Amino acid sequence: MQKSSFAMLLAASLLAGASAATAAPAYHLAETIPLGGDVKWDYLYRDPSSGHLFISHGSELTVVDPKAGEVIGHVAGLQGSHGIAIDPETGLGYADSAKTQTVSVFNVKSLQVAKELPALEDADGMVYDPASRQVFIAGGDANAVLPIDAAKNQAGKLIPLGGAPEFLVVDAEGDLFVNIKDRNQIVRIDTKTDTVTARWTLPGCDGPTGLAIDPVSQRLFSSCENAKMAVVDARNGEVVALLPIGKGSDAARFDAGRKLVFSSNRDGSLSMIRELGADHFIVMPPLQTAPGARTMEIDPVSGDVFLVTADVLSILPPPAPNKPPRYSFKPGTAKLLVYQPASMGAP
Repeated sequence: MQKSSFAMLLAASLLAGASAATAAPAYHLAETIPLGGDVKWDYLYRDPSSGHLFISHGSELTVVDPKAGEVIGHVAGLQGSHGIAIDPETGLGYADSAKTQTVSVFNVKSLQVAKELPALEDADGMVYDPASRQVFIAGGDANAVLPIDAAKNQAGKLIPLGGAPEFLVVDAEGDLFVNIKDRNQIVRIDTKTDTVTARWTLPGCDGPTGLAIDPVSQRLFSSCENAKMAVVDARNGEVVALLPIGKGSDAARFDAGRKLVFSSNRDGSLSMIRELGADHFIVMPPLQTAPGARTMEIDPVSGDVFLVTADVLSILPPPAPNKPPRYSFKPGTAKLLVYQPASMGAP
């Protein structure tokens, strides 16, 4: 009888643990912060030292203090803002302007631009690499990445990629990974030599856009325009899983503490995937957000998820099959949506 009871308790405990691991995490819309200004936006970046959010917002970076729930400043004078990066050693930030093919170097406290550097055609995504102390800027039409020496604030030589780059991530150990959207590939770059060391095709992934990394399991998460997420071994490029996500993904993030992978989607959904192991993933029910909320950032401490969208003025037909509708937005209605997780532990 005692052995039977113990076996039943053990089975119940294992079942409860499995249920907790596969249960959908509960997120709720905690706050909506008006941003005003243009109804054009792109990348979001959270400064770990201050917790402030820097939001690419047309002709500026809009800076938000999520704790205060308000806009606290602007980095002005940009023309076609997209990527954002911050060097924690110098306290300098970087913001590109696609129209002028330049990058503005600014003080993250005063928000004043200190210097402008030449960039590259169609300057877009950006990432800071602590291993080499370089900022890398993706240029979609240039089919290249531009390194900037953050210690000297000098641009280096273009790194040709043979295709149009999108998101970039680093492993902080000397490797940079870049989605090549028009080739359905990921390229790996050695940041010590600024040379391409690998090129991997992503079967089943059409139009890789968002990219995130789990440096512990060495897995890359590439969100694709055909509503798939390719999970890739960062060591050899093998696609270990191809998972369903929403339509119109334009960003991916990995919450290391909660072992959750996110994809923010233009169709008004936030896809969530739980990482149970390097090759074991559970697709969670998506969170319904708002149409157009396609770019995102997370707070790795609190677990908060930040999305940007605006009030929809009209809905346009999808540009192609299996694509989400396009939206036009009411002027002056750009807003930051803050989603907070329910109290939950790591799986």
